[in-house]
Amino acid sequence: MREQSRKGSFAVAFCALMAALGTVLMALGGLIPIATYCSPMIAGVLLLPVMSELGNRWAVMTWFVTAVLSLLLSIDREAAFLYLFIGYYPILRPYLDAVGNAVLRFLLKLGFFTLALGALYALLLWVLQLVEVLADFGDFTLWMNIAFFAALVGVMMIYDTALARLHLYWLVKLRPRLKLPKK
Repeated sequence: MREQSRKGSFAVAFCALMAALGTVLMALGGLIPIATYCSPMIAGVLLLPVMSELGNRWAVMTWFVTAVLSLLLSIDREAAFLYLFIGYYPILRPYLDAVGNAVLRFLLKLGFFTLALGALYALLLWVLQLVEVLADFGDFTLWMNIAFFAALVGVMMIYDTALARLHLYWLVKLRPRLKLPKK
């Protein structure tokens, strides 16, 4: 009974720590303009240890808490909504990687990023009409906006590759150095 209570306490504390760190990264992202796109991806990386140590249910809860706190506390609304729309990708990634055909796997990931980012910017531009986002997109021509969107999807595909390597780095280098309880 005591061992089960200890594991539950560790899980809650570990997830709370990762959610707090993710929220701080999201809040700091509002201070640097380029961090609008970096901070949600870095905060998403924090879900990798949670997934490895505790499983996907805990990772989903951590993502949800971080997303809600970011929406409430972050200065940069675009970054907070970006985390809400793509922040759970590290949790979804193993399911997409389980697809055997490499071409289909690539198309699924490309489709996910395209749909998620398209839905995000449709919400920000036409439903919420965030002034900052409208100003950013209004300064460019249609082709420049399309090129920006394509580049953002490309960055997300690079993010996918980085997640694989960072997860391996966690498992091989960082986890053995920490004194974490056994799974």
